[in-house]
Formats: sequence, C-alpha cells, structure tokens
Amino acid sequence: MKVQIVKIDKIIPYINNPRKNQNVDKVANSIKEFGFRQPLVVDKDYNIIVGHTRFQAAKQIGLKEVPIHIANLNKEQLKAYRIADNRVNQESEWDYQLLHNELKDLMNEDYSMFTLGFEGLELENIINADSLSTKWLDQMKEWKNMPEFKHDNKTPYKRLIVNFESKKDVDDFFKLIKQEYTDKTQYINIPKRKQQILRDKGYIAK
Repeated sequence: MKVQIVKIDKIIPYINNPRKNQNVDKVANSIKEFGFRQPLVVDKDYNIIVGHTRFQAAKQIGLKEVPIHIANLNKEQLKAYRIADNRVNQESEWDYQLLHNELKDLMNEDYSMFTLGFEGLELENIINADSLSTKWLDQMKEWKNMPEFKHDNKTPYKRLIVNFESKKDVDDFFKLIKQEYTDKTQYINIPKRKQQILRDKGYIAK
C-alpha cells in the first residue's frame, strides 16, 4: 500500500458521509499521544473515503500535513467501501476481563490512562472491578450502540501510584488514613468511598 504525505488543505471531506456523532476529541488525543498511525483513504481527487474523524482531529490539533492512501476504485466501489468500513467498525466488542487485565498492567507502569478514549467513570469501573461477572458483561453488550447515558461525574481529581519499601510502611500509611487493607488490596480512594460497578444502564418503555 502506497502512503504519501500531503497538505491537509488539499483534503476534501465527503459531504454525504453517513456516519455521525464522531469522537473527534478522543481521536485528537490519540493522535497527539501515538502519532498518525492510519492514513486517510481518499479518491484520486482527494475526497475522503475513510478517515473523516481522523481528518477532523488532525485539523483540531493543527496538523499541516497528513498521510493518505489513494484508493484505485470505481465510483460504486468507493461508495460501498465508505459504508462497509463504518459498518464493520460497529461489530467489534470488548472482552472486559482481558481489557481489565490490560488496563491494570498499564496502570502499574504509571501510564496515563486518559489517553485511551474511555470516559473517567467507565475507566474506573473496569479497572476497579475485582471480578467482572458474566451478568455485567452481558449488560455491557446490550448497551452497545445505545444513546449516551451520563452518570454523576465521579472522576478522581488525581490518581497516584505509591510504592512502599516495607510492610511496616504500608501499615503506618493505612493507620494514617484510617483505612484497612488486605494482601489483595490494589486500589483505594481518599477519602474512602464505596466501590461501585456500573450496572444501572437501561431504559423503561413508556
């Protein structure tokens, strides 16, 4: 696949793009963190076929040039590819137990979790869940492609990883903050609050 770099002003968005409600801010954060890893797919006249959100994100963060791939397809193929690409992306699902494990590994490496595209409360629920029940996973799948449902904002102000040199240091710390812990304790909230797992997404028919 041939990729070339062109001026962003040369790119033309497709006015009839059927995919709406794109997460431009999240994609912009991803490009800033990881770079531009997927070229825009355009036709010979530089009309976007695939990559509208990446294009908008690139403009948002002030990129002057973007990578592109020119697809050698006929008019009908271009239209079909644009729809097919958006539809296929809807088919992906998370294995939340594996996602939980991967997020914990990143957090243990002190990686900034908020570059991953998850909302704060959603991220906290997945990370803090000691075990992700089948029932909860089924509910998450049922919510796929449903409208946004906003809970009260409980995103932490700051997340810190603290390393202790000895068990005595750990004991002294927990005495200081007046909390209890076990050998399995990995996360705490200061001030202490009850751990909550997001289970109340749903609709009532009227």
